[in-house]
Amino acid sequence: MLYRSISAFIFLALLTAASPSFAGETHLLLGTWNVDVSKLNTPNPPASVTMVLAEAGDGSYTMTFEIVRRDGKTIHAGPPFKPDGSLIAISGSDELDVATFAMPNQKSLVMGAALAGQPRHTRVWTLSDDGSYMTETIVGHVDGKTPHIRTATWKRAKRD
Repeated sequence: MLYRSISAFIFLALLTAASPSFAGETHLLLGTWNVDVSKLNTPNPPASVTMVLAEAGDGSYTMTFEIVRRDGKTIHAGPPFKPDGSLIAISGSDELDVATFAMPNQKSLVMGAALAGQPRHTRVWTLSDDGSYMTETIVGHVDGKTPHIRTATWKRAKRD
């Protein structure tokens, strides 16, 4: 328990200290992305997932998701955020209700998330060298204790 508290504190401290080091330059992940659902290692993967990352002004961004489930139901999630480590409330998601973001460089985005007051997962999106796809690395805990890592590949649909 102490290890988890210390780890959470260190992670949040790093995110708080991580301000964009590319100030004045456009973040390279901006645009519309579609996840390659055929490569998702999850039971009952969605039919499609689209993410749009856009500037929202005043150092803020929006990261919106449209998830189409296999039964046809569509889920929308994603409020504006500042990549300064501040906590924001998330609505529309059954996986998280608060998150914090950092953009340590022009080619990556980091999100830490929690649900109902419990750590949920950390996600890191990293742009490929040619800019045509990004890899999302998701670090979570299977039973709340055992760490696991899974990845998702996102293909660029549109550059903003």
